[in-house]
Amino acid sequence: VSLVSTAGMHEGAFMAISATMVRDLREKTGAGIMECKTALAEASGDLEKAIEVLRKRGLKTAEKKAGRTAGDGVVAAWISPGRDAGALVEVNCETDFVARTDNFTGLTRALVSLVGQDSAAASDLNVLLTRSLNGKPVAELVKEFIGSLGENIVIRRAARLAIPQGGKGVVTSYLHAGGKIGVLVEVRCASDNVARGEDLGRLAKELALQICSAEPAYVTRDQVPAEILEKEREILRAQPDVQGKPAAIQDKIIQGRLEKFFMERCLVDQLFIRDPEGKQKIRDVLKATEKSLGEPITVAGFARFRLGEGIQRHAAG
Repeated sequence: VSLVSTAGMHEGAFMAISATMVRDLREKTGAGIMECKTALAEASGDLEKAIEVLRKRGLKTAEKKAGRTAGDGVVAAWISPGRDAGALVEVNCETDFVARTDNFTGLTRALVSLVGQDSAAASDLNVLLTRSLNGKPVAELVKEFIGSLGENIVIRRAARLAIPQGGKGVVTSYLHAGGKIGVLVEVRCASDNVARGEDLGRLAKELALQICSAEPAYVTRDQVPAEILEKEREILRAQPDVQGKPAAIQDKIIQGRLEKFFMERCLVDQLFIRDPEGKQKIRDVLKATEKSLGEPITVAGFARFRLGEGIQRHAAG
């Protein structure tokens, strides 16, 4: 990989920024090559900090692109017969060829079923590795698969959602592109009739499709951590068209742009992707469902796994 010298680009900068680092930043932001080099130098090569640098300069950035996944494998899903619990598991291997084999997909199905029925294994992968599967500890079984398939296999992450004892509702999953993206969503209601009915299941499936496509990070804006909001305000305040204006005007501009942040990151504030007019929000869909079913409906939580998300693929040489 060729290296690009960034010495002298900013005070104290003297490091090498690889072409791969520049490419990754360009894919995430859409900024120019030199802008990415400079931002990476200021951030000492830290990708997320470099994104902040670009945003603070007010440079136009494109939506983050999924791009080519950095790890092969599959995201598998499991839903209990009563639709009251569900699980996701991401299992990585080295090539798509192995990911498509019956042995590998059989392993992932067995693992996600195990996670779905074991809350401790879902919350701690170290616990999962000690659990018995096909008469052997999971860790030992995975080693056997590594030997037989000839590739490294890693159980990367797991998630489980379940309606609490005495509660009512449904858990639904959705897999996109053969397991490239997996979504799990938990929707609660007040009665058994609604929980068992088709309408709630249909709503849950629509929400899963929304989460897959629109990539929310939270259900509601109340769930956004204070430090995340403060960081966002800091970034917005540093943008060129905000600086220099009176404090009251700055606050008004920032609040308006925070609304856009909430619409992008919070599920209930997002525009419903199935609304042809592009006006209806998810909160409106929930209210309409509540009115139709005659009882409160809440989204208790969700999980979204994109295969290979965050895994760094190192270029040869």
